[in-house]
Amino acid sequence: MSQRHLPRLVLAPIALATAAVIGFGPGASAASADEATCGQPAVPAVYDTVEHPAVITAVPAVTHPEWRWQRSVATTESAFAALVQPARGTWTWSRTVDVLEREFVWTVIDRAHVPAVPEAGHVETRVVTPAVVRTLWEYVQQKTGNTRWEAEGWNAGDNGKGWEWTGATDVVVVTPAVTAQVWVVDRSAVAEVTELSHQETAWVVDGATPPAGSSATGATRLTAGSPESVELPDGETPAGAGWTRGAWTETAAAVTDLVWVPQGATAPDGYDATGATRAGAPVHEETGATSATAPDGDGWEKVPGSETTVVDAEAHDRVDAEAWTEQVLVSPEVPATDDCPEEPTDGGDGGEVGGEDDGAEEPTGDDLLDGDVVVDQTEGEVGGIATTATTATGGSADVLPATGNGTQPWLLGLGAASVVAGAALVRGRREPVRAD
Repeated sequence: MSQRHLPRLVLAPIALATAAVIGFGPGASAASADEATCGQPAVPAVYDTVEHPAVITAVPAVTHPEWRWQRSVATTESAFAALVQPARGTWTWSRTVDVLEREFVWTVIDRAHVPAVPEAGHVETRVVTPAVVRTLWEYVQQKTGNTRWEAEGWNAGDNGKGWEWTGATDVVVVTPAVTAQVWVVDRSAVAEVTELSHQETAWVVDGATPPAGSSATGATRLTAGSPESVELPDGETPAGAGWTRGAWTETAAAVTDLVWVPQGATAPDGYDATGATRAGAPVHEETGATSATAPDGDGWEKVPGSETTVVDAEAHDRVDAEAWTEQVLVSPEVPATDDCPEEPTDGGDGGEVGGEDDGAEEPTGDDLLDGDVVVDQTEGEVGGIATTATTATGGSADVLPATGNGTQPWLLGLGAASVVAGAALVRGRREPVRAD
């Protein structure tokens, strides 16, 4: 059995038994209620201290999650080149030499001569009034075999006896058509077209073939001739004066070494930027410390498995009400009663009133326990011994008074003991009260 529950198991029966005695006590002593109503000293009130535990609320910790962050940053590489072998090729050299030119002239026909063409045609016969015609059907007599031409349907009715259409028809002119002769033009007449022309001139280099049909005018002039050109390898020049170097023709490309330098890096010595760029390998960035929000910039995401919980405020107990004590009244103060009046004696035998034997002994101090009180007895009174409890003033009563309900003094002491036992039970169960 737990030591903690042992006092409760012992004191609980005592408290119940005491309450039962107090409850039934007044009925048993009702007959002697009036025998102890005088001559009782005052009994001070008895108090007990009840300790109330503190009210405590468990406040949980305040936390928030944090993570490490990572991202991939796009980079740019720049091209740098160094010349390993120069390009090979040729240069075009050109010059112009003065040339003697002669003027030639010739006629250019703008519109050729076209002779006149007379009209050509023929005569046609055209119908002025159409002819009137009639269609006749050929009928044959079945008996005689004779034939005749009649209008369509002639063999109907009486004429139909023996006559039958052979299937042949003929168109006969009732009134001839009226015609006229008309001239029809097959080709219209064309008027004569005169010739139009102009003369053109050209300067021809002396000794060159002039244009066909041209003739020299006799005029001459000195002009810059057509340019002369020659292709020579790099480093060579043509003979003579007046040459000018022109276009470069590459025959073999230059050999260069190309390197791609990451963004922010330095190119090797002797390499020049070409201006070309390309996307480089992305750079992985990751934070070493955790934070609740992503760092500045785009593309940040949480590192998987990096979540950690940061405690902003530790868990603690909050005292909502301090522990306190309370003085509980165990038994009220009982005032002293008036002194009992002296009753006269009859003077007979000088013996004790109340029928007691002469040899009865008074209780002595040796027969009493600590805290017991001896109450003088008179006729009609009942003597008793009571144990007092600690009072609020620290003193103890000499005797227990007889109350108006006739309760024996020892019952009051037993009631006080039951209250003390109940207070002990309360203290035994005392634990801090925690509010969740």
